[in-house]
Amino acid sequence: MNQKEIGMFIAKLRKELKMTQAELGSRIGVTNKTVSRWENGDYMPDISVMPHLCRELGISINELIAAKKLEPEEYKPQAEKNMTWSLKELKYLRKTQRISDAFVGGGAGLLVALSQAPDSGRKTVALFIALTMLCVSGYLRSKYDSIVLGEEENLC
Repeated sequence: MNQKEIGMFIAKLRKELKMTQAELGSRIGVTNKTVSRWENGDYMPDISVMPHLCRELGISINELIAAKKLEPEEYKPQAEKNMTWSLKELKYLRKTQRISDAFVGGGAGLLVALSQAPDSGRKTVALFIALTMLCVSGYLRSKYDSIVLGEEENLC
């Protein structure tokens, strides 16, 4: 699955239907800016919006993810390919979440332990490590959230 290809596919279908980004967005409950981001390949449509988007474009979710119209004989193999990709993506997301949780737990635990430690050079180094762990956790969590939740506009 390629976000850029999916975006170009959405744009192509929208243009074939002679719709503007604003018209498509209003029909499915998102802004024209969101549609633009999909078409540029910056974001994927949220899973909750996909059925509405596909209905408006006259395609199936399988075709959306494949970024092409499918012939009947292509449908099942492509569905299996899309399912495999989805499971790999889910595995990646779970791994990212576990790593993020480990970093936040370790960083917070280290900060708590440091609160009782006497001032020293080691405390300064450990404080730096704890804060770095929390920053890494925040980065990983934001990456995870952007993939899982999509844009704020799609949240409701």
